Amino acid sequence: MRRTSSFRHQIFHLLMAMTFTTLSLTTILLLPSSTLGFSAVTPPRIKDTKVSVEGMSTAPVIPPPLQSSSDCDGSNVDVVSLSNYMRLPVEQYVLIEMPLGSSLTKIDNNEVYKGEEFELVVPEITFFNLTLQPVVLCTVQPMEDRVVIFSDNCYLRGSSFIEKTRLNERFDFRVSCTLTWNDEQNLVAADVQSGEDESDTEDTGRKNKFRFRNKENSELDDETDCSITSSTITAITSIDVAVDVPRPFSSIPKFIVERTGNAAMKLSLKYIQANFVRNLANDYEKWSTDEEYRSYRASLLSKEEEVECVAESQSLV
Repeated sequence: MRRTSSFRHQIFHLLMAMTFTTLSLTTILLLPSSTLGFSAVTPPRIKDTKVSVEGMSTAPVIPPPLQSSSDCDGSNVDVVSLSNYMRLPVEQYVLIEMPLGSSLTKIDNNEVYKGEEFELVVPEITFFNLTLQPVVLCTVQPMEDRVVIFSDNCYLRGSSFIEKTRLNERFDFRVSCTLTWNDEQNLVAADVQSGEDESDTEDTGRKNKFRFRNKENSELDDETDCSITSSTITAITSIDVAVDVPRPFSSIPKFIVERTGNAAMKLSLKYIQANFVRNLANDYEKWSTDEEYRSYRASLLSKEEEVECVAESQSLV
């Protein structure tokens, strides 16, 4: 299958990267109790060591270079608008190959309200002589003006040590990411289509300036660029982790562990999230200008339906 980047694909890259960061920090705190000679087979206690960070990143979006009057009248702008891109169905992305040996599987769950549930299996993490593999169950909920990604269900597998030490009972994990967008180009196109008479005022800004300029000219010049707008994509993420810290780290004052964890997590989140929204903006630019790329993405939905039909037929045999 052709390798490519996509909107929901980028979402799971973000979630996978944050999971790596979060669980790496958590596991480093949990594992040394056995490697340093302390008994790790103790009942889980209160998870009173907490790391909590929030971050916001915004990336400018370059809209497609629409230069003809037929484009600027809004007939073609809406097809490749940022809003349409951000509202693409999740089904277009679940068949795309994931990086680094990770996997993404859609889960049929009737209990998920207005959202899609996925199982994200993160590549293995090795600490000392132990191999761990995080598995995250997450929900993607597309809305009219935003997309919300949420998970509070993460567990580790891959080693008998996990079960022996009851490692999955020693931490709580919660991550939430909300994506919003400002689609100025779509507003311009809608405004031009409406044909309403408005004056060129400071309050209406660039949108009215665009329309007012076109009213003064009976025909648009072929080189008129109606795509010069200030569209953006914004991601707001919060991560919360609570850990039952074993010996010897439990002897360290809690505020020191939490302060160190917050600093490390905040730095990682800032870097990961900034790259994520930039990649998302770049992918939109490709999607909006490459018809073949859009067709390929749309074909994934029909492929998934075909796979489901084959599986259903085989189950009836």
